[in-house]
Amino acid sequence: MRTQPNAAIRAIFSRRSVGKLNLPGPSEGELITILRAGAAAPDHKLTRPFWFVVFEGKAREEFGALLAEALMERMAARGLEPTPGQLEKERNRFMRAPLVIAVAAVRNGEISLPTQEIISAAAAAAQNMLLAATSLGYGSIWRTGDPAYDPKVKAALGIKESDFVVGFLYFGTSAEAMTPEPHDPDISSITSSWEA
Repeated sequence: MRTQPNAAIRAIFSRRSVGKLNLPGPSEGELITILRAGAAAPDHKLTRPFWFVVFEGKAREEFGALLAEALMERMAARGLEPTPGQLEKERNRFMRAPLVIAVAAVRNGEISLPTQEIISAAAAAAQNMLLAATSLGYGSIWRTGDPAYDPKVKAALGIKESDFVVGFLYFGTSAEAMTPEPHDPDISSITSSWEA
């Protein structure tokens, strides 16, 4: 017997990537809920291999200046110079939404875990955050790009060069009224049943 989907199932199937997000963003209490949802992600041996960095208000603009510097350094290393448009894009990268959260996979404590498990746990944390925001009525998008791999950017986020930025999560109100159609993925081409 099929039952009506609960809130978690509805959030999973209604979440969409929204490129332009406006005010209002999540309130302080809602931000805490989103972060707690991330921290509740499954991880092997409960090492919490997550690092979350929150950008709101002027911090988004200030970090944009650092992103532009990092782009100049990356391009200079290849003997290139960024165009004014490229620099402007970097400066405004975090201005696309009222709230951005960087999610990183980091090694915590003395317990040694395979790198893949650490990255997988942080990715699960990111997905939990997106679903929490969806259930609260906010739009979101998960982005990476060159800054996610840049040592200067990693250092500014407070992580080691050997750690991994899983993504930058953007949250806010959809720029246009969005009523997403139900997402009903076809699983036939990606699923099998194992038989001996």
